[in-house]
Amino acid sequence: MSRIKILSEHLANQIAAGEVVERPASVVKELLENSIDAGACQVQIEIAGNGTQLIKVIDDGMGMDADDALLCLERHATSKLGQSPDDSNKLAAIRSLGFRGEAIPSIASIAKMSITSRTGNDPLGTRIDVRYGKILKVHEIGCNKGTVIEIKDLFGNLPARKKFLKSSRTELFHIEEIIKNYSLACYELGISYTVNKKTVLDCTAAGSTMEDRVKMLYAKNGPADLIPLQAPDNGAIAGDGIIVKGVLLPPEHSFAASAKLRLFVNGRAVKDRMMAHAVTEGLAGYLMKGCTAAGVVFVTVPYEKVDVNVHPTKQEIRFQQPNRIHEKIVAAVRLGMDKYQQSAKEKIFGHNVKTKNTKAEQSLPKEKTKSRVKNIYELLNSPSEKTPAKKFPKGKGSRPFASLRKNISFSPNEAGETIATAEPLAPFSQTSVDKETPVPESLNPIGQFLDLYLLCEARSGDESYLVVIDQHAVHERILFENLKKQFASRQMTSQSLLFPKMLELAPEYAAVLEKNREQIQQLGLVVEDFGGDNHIIKAVPAIISHLAPEEILTGILMEYSGSEYGQEKGRKHADAARLDDILSSMACKAAVKAGHSLNEMEIEQLLKLMRESKAFTHCPHGRPVVRMFSGTDIKKWFHRT
Repeated sequence: MSRIKILSEHLANQIAAGEVVERPASVVKELLENSIDAGACQVQIEIAGNGTQLIKVIDDGMGMDADDALLCLERHATSKLGQSPDDSNKLAAIRSLGFRGEAIPSIASIAKMSITSRTGNDPLGTRIDVRYGKILKVHEIGCNKGTVIEIKDLFGNLPARKKFLKSSRTELFHIEEIIKNYSLACYELGISYTVNKKTVLDCTAAGSTMEDRVKMLYAKNGPADLIPLQAPDNGAIAGDGIIVKGVLLPPEHSFAASAKLRLFVNGRAVKDRMMAHAVTEGLAGYLMKGCTAAGVVFVTVPYEKVDVNVHPTKQEIRFQQPNRIHEKIVAAVRLGMDKYQQSAKEKIFGHNVKTKNTKAEQSLPKEKTKSRVKNIYELLNSPSEKTPAKKFPKGKGSRPFASLRKNISFSPNEAGETIATAEPLAPFSQTSVDKETPVPESLNPIGQFLDLYLLCEARSGDESYLVVIDQHAVHERILFENLKKQFASRQMTSQSLLFPKMLELAPEYAAVLEKNREQIQQLGLVVEDFGGDNHIIKAVPAIISHLAPEEILTGILMEYSGSEYGQEKGRKHADAARLDDILSSMACKAAVKAGHSLNEMEIEQLLKLMRESKAFTHCPHGRPVVRMFSGTDIKKWFHRT
């Protein structure tokens, strides 16, 4: 007698339910996807208890007649894939959210279910009552067009499954996450969600946009400005059919833990580490370590180039061209951040501001120059004679600055020789202020606070703002952007040492130096072998020449030998991340420090460099540079509204 037996249909459905129905949120997901596939314009979701007592989904979709209502209870019965020789092609290019035909019979096998549905052509609808997989009653009923599915006593015949459910709060949280996902994926769909007869979410269908939904679900009291992702090209024009769009919350904005990054592929909510990594890489330099991006990213891919039939939950996918998807998302995020930088600049400096190239960004001579310029550290820390204070115009809410302590000038000294491929990255100085491009009248400097923050007044339309700028962070970002441009053009400035420094390197550091000698020299650090383990440092990067030469060399070698830049990140990405860290470290050490009192001319020059910089809202480590407080908000602080 054979020991192998064919499982009964009811038992097979219960087994399938173990994959499809993990918790009440899984039921809501499957039913909501069916409503969307049915073309619904409005969906109502009602929950009682933690979701096991009652789940009711009402939609105004196309509905089902009596035959279809009965067939949907059969396993692997679906309207999304037909019986034809072309089925394999349809499965390879799935366009609907549901397609497996497992959800309804699986749910019916572990709950008390009722289905009420009517098509637009039928005068009466059909109601079917099912109890743990057994059909009890089928009859006609008067009802609205669409479908109503009611689930009661979920896992009633599987008490062991109920024991594995979490608290009511946790289960309701997962249900709400599912509803939020699809309210964003289908932002033109009206969705109402009630728990124990209390409205939790109500998204209207009329006139709703993606930005409206994001603000509603993410930041009700958050920032007015979102960051729209800018696709570098149209997918149809590029020929690959891949289109990226979406919006992100500003990286500096504090948002709730529930405001996470949501990813969608062809309108389907998915979990994909590659896509999340692409967003994070696009925000490199704007996102603090340990923080995550928040927003929504929609990727449209030709259906035949993505496989959604990987797991019964349909949340895991596989791309045919994952590298191309990654590149597109990174480019879209970076272009979106560029637009955000420009809009922030217009808000602070006025709408007529024009981006101009600073000296460090212009075409730089490649020949050696016979000039020795004081480095930044010396200039910002050496005493100098006082000069009469330049008075800022006293506008509304402004006052003169405190006493001036320094008159910093970058005058050349012909006594020495510098091997330079470009003008050094000087900070703000009196002699280099461009008289033709003063700080716009829309940004009125007020003063300096704690010798760290610059206080300014700005106007945007009829609204006034108090602008607070971190002087170290903004200068660090400006220097970082200029260093990146100089490195890319192989024009980093070196400072020759009057007395070369001899240093004995450990064998592992000597190997790192030899392996990366060309790129290290491109950074402006000139090191030559002197026999054995001895090396001679002849020149160092001019921007950090105030540091000890051995400190500069060992610091850079440590970056090149760091284990965090392993091959698991990919060689290209690891090299770029390492270089950014090195340049940001150099910029940080060269930037004006906290606690340094700036005179009026220095502040004016810093604001001028800030206006001309392409990126300035965040330091290279992701810390915010600028905070703006509207006059309206300040009045609220003092109850003047």
